[in-house]
Amino acid sequence: MLLLRTIAACASAFVALSGSAYAEPVRPISGAIIVAQTSPAGARLIWDATEYVTQLVADKLGGDAGVHAIEATALRALAEKGKALSATTLTLSVTYAKTGAVSPVYGSATFAGFEPLLTIAVKRGPLVEHAAAWSAQLANGTLPRGVTVSVTGKLPPV
Repeated sequence: MLLLRTIAACASAFVALSGSAYAEPVRPISGAIIVAQTSPAGARLIWDATEYVTQLVADKLGGDAGVHAIEATALRALAEKGKALSATTLTLSVTYAKTGAVSPVYGSATFAGFEPLLTIAVKRGPLVEHAAAWSAQLANGTLPRGVTVSVTGKLPPV
């Protein structure tokens, strides 16, 4: 019994020091993903990743590690949505809503626009086949062959 308590105390200390118990690089998808345009040649999707980015900030995961986490999750989201589309090429634009200063009238943060964070483009066939492996590579900071990622914005400071 003492050993179990010691293990539980060590685990609690680790969680407290790390800031989060969620260590997986590919996190659950949160936020709306919509198909903005589709044709046989290509489909464009948009992910409002505001909820996801808010969780990254709460977990104190920013910088390159945060960008790699969102890239990996975005690729997985694109693979899931892409299964139902017949387009040859899939493109996902990732954005999030920025907040501004706290409004003295409302007592909450104001809307400060959208931040276009990144765009991922890939051929649908190979993506469906290799989604899990490619997502893991992106989480580790390696760009898989056949995947194009263009980072155009920044994550908020943590």
